Amino acid sequence: MKDHDFMARAIELAARGRLKVQPNPMVGCVIVKNNKIIGEGWHKEYGKDHAEINAIKNCKRIFGAKKALKLIAGSNIYVNLEPCSIEKNTPPCSNTLIEHQIKRLFCGTLDPNPKINGQGIKLLKKAGIETSVGLLKNECKELNRVFFTNQKKSRPYIILKSAQSLDGKIALKNGESNWISNSQSRKNSHHIRSTVKGILVGRNTAEQDNPSLTVRLSNNELGLGRDEIIQQPVKIILGNLQRSKKVSKIFTSNSKVIVGSSQSAKKFKNVEYLKYKKKNFLEEFLQDLLDRNISSILVEGGQKTLNAFLVNNLFDELVLYTAPMFLGKESKDAISLKAPDKIKASLKLQMIGVEEFKDDIKTTYYNKNI
Repeated sequence: MKDHDFMARAIELAARGRLKVQPNPMVGCVIVKNNKIIGEGWHKEYGKDHAEINAIKNCKRIFGAKKALKLIAGSNIYVNLEPCSIEKNTPPCSNTLIEHQIKRLFCGTLDPNPKINGQGIKLLKKAGIETSVGLLKNECKELNRVFFTNQKKSRPYIILKSAQSLDGKIALKNGESNWISNSQSRKNSHHIRSTVKGILVGRNTAEQDNPSLTVRLSNNELGLGRDEIIQQPVKIILGNLQRSKKVSKIFTSNSKVIVGSSQSAKKFKNVEYLKYKKKNFLEEFLQDLLDRNISSILVEGGQKTLNAFLVNNLFDELVLYTAPMFLGKESKDAISLKAPDKIKASLKLQMIGVEEFKDDIKTTYYNKNI
């Protein structure tokens, strides 16, 4: 096996923490001696041991503590993200690697966290450990798009989602929209819900549709063990939404709800109202959500909400489900943006995927303008 094979394995291990480690990054670690893997691990849960620690523990379980210490000394370590250098919920991993006298560290990317960025590598170099940064760099960055966005933009990773007709409509003139997309598309959208920490809709969508904003798939459908608990996203409302029978599915007893508004509201259990002085408070609201460990958001709002994110260039990904139907010119547009003065000034996206769900087509795009 070659260096990139060991890093690819570290990335594979890291991905196992996808639903459990946010707002932390996904990290995998492989320990290699004489071109053989002697230990491996990944960050399994937020607040628990990091990947490097779990890999060392794995090696000790396999070979016994005494023999493992001898094997780890002089070994190569492969991690997709720079080892941490500060103590928070766990001790610094850089110090642990130094104590175990590793020979060389292969690191996919530096940690974008300004408190760490490059510091872990400096500690290792100072201790005489060889370091190499950049192995499978693009793959490592892609794995942790959410974390990199959190650190660099000081906001959650934002996915915009919409289901539309072939002529770009999301509802009839009378507001009817159930269902434009088919059951397979809707099931796929629940998979997306299961990967984010929050689901956001605007007040109008909340009042018109009374959506549950939950993940309604089985453990088996999500690839989870029978006893694993499905983590439901926080319900986020943009606009002054009050509790009423009209929105009973949103304000349930066991749901966490956050409402961002420029108006005051009554306080209720499990509901947090964030009031803002500015009329356009979207950026401030997003920063406050990140402060509450909501590191990723799926925006399922209607035209007004989607436009707000698009106009302010506050999104990272766009998912469109297009159904083979026409709803006509009087129906409601999915997106209605002001036309640019020149083509060069238009909002440009990068298509990263196309999938078929029966007759529906799902297209996924990255935002190239950030």
